[in-house]
Amino acid sequence: MNIDRLMADIKKLGNIGYEEGKGTSRMAYSEAFFKGRDFVKFLMEEAGLVTHIDAVGNLTGVLEGTDSKKIAIGSHIDTVPNGGMYDGALGVLAGIEAVRVLKEMNYQNKHTIEIIAFNEEEGNVVGGTFGSKAFAGAKLEESMIEKMAEYGMTVSDFNSSVRKGEDYLAYLEYHIEQGGILEKTNMEIGIVPGIFGIIRYRVVVSGVTNHAGSTPMYLRHDALEMACNIITDAYDMARRKNNTMVCTIGVLNLEPGAVNVIPGKAEFIIELRDKDMIDMHEVIEELQQKHAGENIEMTKIIEQENTICSPELTAVFKECAEKLGYKETTVYSGAGHDLINTSMIMPSALLFIPSVNGISHHKDEFSKEEHIEKGTMVLIEAIKTIDGGNLDENKNY
Repeated sequence: MNIDRLMADIKKLGNIGYEEGKGTSRMAYSEAFFKGRDFVKFLMEEAGLVTHIDAVGNLTGVLEGTDSKKIAIGSHIDTVPNGGMYDGALGVLAGIEAVRVLKEMNYQNKHTIEIIAFNEEEGNVVGGTFGSKAFAGAKLEESMIEKMAEYGMTVSDFNSSVRKGEDYLAYLEYHIEQGGILEKTNMEIGIVPGIFGIIRYRVVVSGVTNHAGSTPMYLRHDALEMACNIITDAYDMARRKNNTMVCTIGVLNLEPGAVNVIPGKAEFIIELRDKDMIDMHEVIEELQQKHAGENIEMTKIIEQENTICSPELTAVFKECAEKLGYKETTVYSGAGHDLINTSMIMPSALLFIPSVNGISHHKDEFSKEEHIEKGTMVLIEAIKTIDGGNLDENKNY
């Protein structure tokens, strides 16, 4: 492969929407997004792909094969505000590079190869993984419909973008890890068995508002103190449950919110993520039981099931990495990806490379050139393996 060519593409796309000292902002449907999509479309066509943009803004490039069944390779090209240049974009641009390499090798693909640049994966404009939701015919969330209208889209546009799963043999997504596990363990390739599920609960703790100076500690009913006990328990229970679950409390609101007033109300959100939904439910139940009878109200606001990648395709990634002599390990994805939706209609697999210092969604997001090259080589080998019909349906990873 030509790593210099791929790195040049990554930097050119990364500079679209880039602001010095802040990072790259290329949110869906923005001027920068359309400019970036035009650049990717140009690269696809230059590589000999026939391009198409659907009604919600997903860009695809197709290299026809003798078998109409498609091997899809994709990710997204939108960013978070002030993000990095590797998240999502790597998977799309590496897919284009894979096609170039195969053509330069005079490789004759049996199956049609389709490179997909999904729109609005980040969810800053319409909603998370919007483009791949439309592609896979996933449920359209009510909250998205009004936002769609702001950008001239209708439910009919969403429905017109749906693809048929039976037209596809596989979906492969190549991505930076967005975490520090691979780097910490000195691994070059991450084989991803699945994506964490998510549970979020809103917790409201009621206490008694009172004067901060004249109310002794033994007469207080401080909502924040009670909330702190719950939060500490949530963290401890998640740590004890298994070595993959993560617990985050990123929002905490106090009322009345004055420096000299004991809080009478504390409200926060507990987010749990893990590969096992049962374990997360058990943590919530344990938390509810421990604090039963207290002035606490817990309400579930989100439950997103975990995603299991195709064991057969995951085994292909592993075998290709081993064949190439790369150091690989199993690592689950704590972040969501477009694969969450594609996996509902076709076999799908996810491949990671290390993120330096585990940083992502930030201007300092970075992956080393050597890892980018190795991940792309695994992707190319996997395409050839799948295209050659060398899938063992009895082999699980």
